[in-house]
Amino acid sequence: MAPRAPIAAEHVLHHFLGISRALAGRLDFQSMIDAVSEEIRFILPHDHLDVSLILDGHSHLSAYETGVHTSWSDFAVHPLPIAQSPIRALLLGEEAYILSDDAMNDERFRFPGALNHPIFDARLRSRLHVPLRARGEVMGALSCSKHTAHYYTLDDVRHTQHVADLLASYLYALRQTDKAKQLAIAQAQIRAREEGLRLGVLRLTEELENERQRIGMDLHDQTLADMTRLHRRIGRLQLQDSVPGSELAPISLALQESMQELRLIIDAVKPTVLQLFGFEEGLEDLLLRSVRNSGLAIATHLHDSTEGLGNRLAEAQQIALFRIIQEAVNNAIKHAAPGSITVNITATDSHLHLTILDDGLGLDSASRLETGGIKNMQVRAQLLSAQVQIDKGPHGKGTCVQVSLPLPPSPEPL
Repeated sequence: MAPRAPIAAEHVLHHFLGISRALAGRLDFQSMIDAVSEEIRFILPHDHLDVSLILDGHSHLSAYETGVHTSWSDFAVHPLPIAQSPIRALLLGEEAYILSDDAMNDERFRFPGALNHPIFDARLRSRLHVPLRARGEVMGALSCSKHTAHYYTLDDVRHTQHVADLLASYLYALRQTDKAKQLAIAQAQIRAREEGLRLGVLRLTEELENERQRIGMDLHDQTLADMTRLHRRIGRLQLQDSVPGSELAPISLALQESMQELRLIIDAVKPTVLQLFGFEEGLEDLLLRSVRNSGLAIATHLHDSTEGLGNRLAEAQQIALFRIIQEAVNNAIKHAAPGSITVNITATDSHLHLTILDDGLGLDSASRLETGGIKNMQVRAQLLSAQVQIDKGPHGKGTCVQVSLPLPPSPEPL
């Protein structure tokens, strides 16, 4: 092949400056390499141009090409292991450049496992590869190819390296922007899934509560009414001389106790005070009723430092939190023999915190944490994406139940 005529320095400079203009507004790798290809064709003729970029794990690379189409384009979507790249020595920093007069016969591209068929299939004979460096490290390679053998010279190596140095900082910024965009998309998808899950959980909690209340009304209107009629009939039978009163008395007493227990269950199913008067008033009523029904002398205290934040929660959230506190209070009354029970409501910018503290027997047995009531509390908290922590009270006395509910972010001020 006849030697090519030298290119005037001013023409080289003109086209180098044109590269910067060509990059303006290019926001993706493919449009960038297409624009660069057209601009440098005068000073660096080529039939094929590609950019290889090392990925974060430093074990794979992606590739973008223009000109002759080869399977290198697949590596933009399905990264190629660097160990299989025909120019791995350059990517690993072992070579300053690779200049091949005829790649079809170049043993450097024929090592075991080399993925070299795109070169041979497209018959890219003259090949020139220089590194792309950013922040002192090799981040990829710029490659030029011609079908003609013995085409490129050391002058072309220098020109190509100058082009690579111009492109490297732009490619680095573009890659960082692309990574930030992908991260933002992933975070937005996570937030969308979390919000969808949160709304789904609230709907599920609401449906569960509605079903619970329906069962309570059915128990009141049907089962309790039937038991009341049976109790009255037993009472009438006790007045008849033909029926021994000593046999009916235990039955009447057992039925009366069952009715009282059922009334407590029905009363617990639907927190009407919570729905009528609000979260804090509902909790005050819960504490008073729980202690009154227990027949024990227990002092109760409720402190809310959130200015009624609980009242601004969704109804399903209020009811679920009410149930958790109800379970904690009942658990303390039944198992811990406390002298006092205190409920504290506090908040941070991101969470509402509920603390139920008693001065009873404490966590003297690990089995207490395995009760059905404790598991119910944990399940209810999970449905709200909340956390429940159960531990000993201050100075190792009593039990402390802490509930932490995430709050939605506050709107930005206008």
